[in-house]
Formats: sequence, structure tokens, C-alpha cells
Amino acid sequence: MESRGGQGDSGEPEGESLSELLRSWRGRSDPRAFPGLAVPGRRSVGLSQREVARLTGVSERWYSSLERGNEANYSADFLDRLSSVLQLSRAERRALYLRAIGRPPALAAVPEAGSVAEIDEVLQQFLDNQSPNPAYVSDLAWNVIGHNEPLREWFPWAAHQANLVRWAFLSQEAREQLVNWREDWARPYLGQIRYARAHYPESEALLRLERDILAGSPDAQEMWGRREVYEHPDGDLRKLKLPYHRGQEVPVRIIALRPMRSDRIRVIVLMEAAGDIANG
Repeated sequence: MESRGGQGDSGEPEGESLSELLRSWRGRSDPRAFPGLAVPGRRSVGLSQREVARLTGVSERWYSSLERGNEANYSADFLDRLSSVLQLSRAERRALYLRAIGRPPALAAVPEAGSVAEIDEVLQQFLDNQSPNPAYVSDLAWNVIGHNEPLREWFPWAAHQANLVRWAFLSQEAREQLVNWREDWARPYLGQIRYARAHYPESEALLRLERDILAGSPDAQEMWGRREVYEHPDGDLRKLKLPYHRGQEVPVRIIALRPMRSDRIRVIVLMEAAGDIANG
């Protein structure tokens, strides 16, 4: 992969290797800026490989492979989360893409401005009051536009340009962390996308989400042919297997809400449901 740092069709100069760039970018990042990372008395500066991996939702092995310059199928979703964690400039993000996958980034998919505006002090207080249960707000295209602290603890990457559906289909880690990935998570997500596309055909963000997932996941292509439609996961019982829980399976009840103020945002609360499993 390191050869991708040379002069190519893009006209980019050779410059530093990807390994050199990533080590430099990690080194200038302040761990104190990330909740839960700063350790009292810590003297080292910069983020470690393990911390970057945690904040981007991948394994340390996967991230260190990128930093070593190994070629792999690094998704745009992962590279965008990495760009956000490392606070890369537009030019640095382009350099990351060119050296990692040999092409420049596409236009970033951003949350709809109108949806972001709906996250006011009252709604944020509602999210915070759900603690210790993780809670978040997403727009039509599943971009996370608001969240509480427990969500950051369970999914540290969620604060960095997170899109839950892209992560579910395009991240190597999602299939391990979303228990029974295909039946409990992937198929319902695709059914929700089909339902949302039917109700909001004008949404460019939804159209791009559909195209990106079908282009990046052969499994999604196969399941899409089922033409399943799924409205929402309210009340669904599913399981997670997250690093936060030291890899133990944790059942959660998904509570889905939609504020009356807007039909373009959704509020999700993940309630631990160990009692439901025991009684079942």
C-alpha cells in the first residue's frame, strides 16, 4: 500500500507515507478531548492505536493494519470516522483516502440541516435523562445527530460522523458486535430503508445510503432482493456484544420514539433487558 503515496493519476505529490501521516496525526490529538479516554496522571501525549481503534469502532488489529500500510478493504465510512476522530483538514482527509484506498473521497454525507436544528436543549435533556440507558437521535438516513454519554461509552465512535446503518453493513466489527447480525439487524435495517425510501422519495441522503450499502455489501445486495419492508424496531429484543461489556452478550430492548415536532427524526433508547431473557 505504501506505494500509493507516490505521484499518481490524481496528481498528488509523494509526500510522507500513510504510516508517517497517521502517527503524526495521532500524536497531535489530545486524549483529554475524548470522554473516558484521559487517565489521571497520564503523561504521554497523543492517541494510542488502541484508543483510535476504540473511537472509530474497529479492532486494534484492523487499525494497526492500516497504519502499517497493509492493503485491505477499508470502507469510506471507516475512513470518515477516522478523519473525524483525528480532526483532519479537508486536504488531510484527501491524503488519507489516496494513500489508504487509492482514490479521493466522495462528497461527505452529512445530516440534514433541518433535522440537526431539532436537537434543542429540551431534547438533549431528554436523552441525558435516559441514563444509564444509551439514547440517541438520528435523522431520516440514520445519521446520529444527538446522543447521551452512555451511548458514547457503548459506541465510542458514535460521536464521530456516525451512521448506524453504514456501520452495520460496512464495518468489519459490526457482524461480531451485533449478535445474530443477519436476521436481527441486517434484514430489519434493509426493510426500514425500503420503508423510509417509499415515504420520503425526495431524500437524497436516503438514496445515497441505499446505494452505498448495496454497492459495499454483497450480503445487503442478496437480502435486498427479498423486498422486505419494516417500519421500526420499537419493542424489539436484540443482543449486543461490545468491548464496553468485555465481549459479553447483552440483551437490549429497543424503544423507538418520534417527537411530534418532526417526522424526520427518531429517538432510540437501548434498555438492558436481562430480565426479559430470563423470563423468556
